Amino acid sequence: MELFFSDFEGRVNYVKTLRDRLLKGILENVPHVLVNGPLGDKRVANNVNVAFLYVEGEAITVELSLHGIYVSSGSACSSRILEPSHVLLAIGRKHEEAHESILFKVSRYHTMDDIEYTLKVLPGAINRLRIISSVKPA
Repeated sequence: MELFFSDFEGRVNYVKTLRDRLLKGILENVPHVLVNGPLGDKRVANNVNVAFLYVEGEAITVELSLHGIYVSSGSACSSRILEPSHVLLAIGRKHEEAHESILFKVSRYHTMDDIEYTLKVLPGAINRLRIISSVKPA
């Protein structure tokens, strides 16, 4: 499949398709997930930001990187600070939920196979981390 679309709208629609598949797959296959931000057309095309409750975001970034999946647990401008995202706090997330949040970015260079690989690895990774996590459901 040609990953470079000649028109902007085609690129955006492709990225939205990847984003929507990733988000749908996460919600269908991983329990205790909060979506940060709006769904559908009000969401930025390349953004999937979710909180995996009962797991620290930093642990998720390390676990997924072992499988070649690279995500962020905070904004690029505050990556050296372990404070919760001010944006997530502003939309009403609790400190714990902000710390449990992960940002996935998708682009025109990703493929549906990349998304499916992520969805194959993610549930097991989150489950393993929840087993060893000190954060437990109330």
